[in-house]
Amino acid sequence: MPQPPQPGEAQQGPNIVIPPEEFAGRWANVAQLQRTPHEFTLDFIRVGPQGQFGTVVARVNFSPLLLYQLVDLLNAHWRAYTEEAGSPLGDEGPEGQEGPDDG
Repeated sequence: MPQPPQPGEAQQGPNIVIPPEEFAGRWANVAQLQRTPHEFTLDFIRVGPQGQFGTVVARVNFSPLLLYQLVDLLNAHWRAYTEEAGSPLGDEGPEGQEGPDDG
């Protein structure tokens, strides 16, 4: 039976492999989120230049716990990005709303 790590001992995460056909990733310019009481489904969509046709390029289903962790992770990276590069939205968020970290 594996023993819990001792204080000061580094924990090793899973070995994550990206298949070669997935390495380049996919481009998406729209995201949609659906939910049920038990799960969330996030679709990443690429909409063409005329805006009349879109293709789901990735769909990810996950638990509410993972969504909570993802929101924290995205906020931390957004904060670091805007400290380095500034906000691409200017001082305010979309449609005059404050950004995700503003009061």
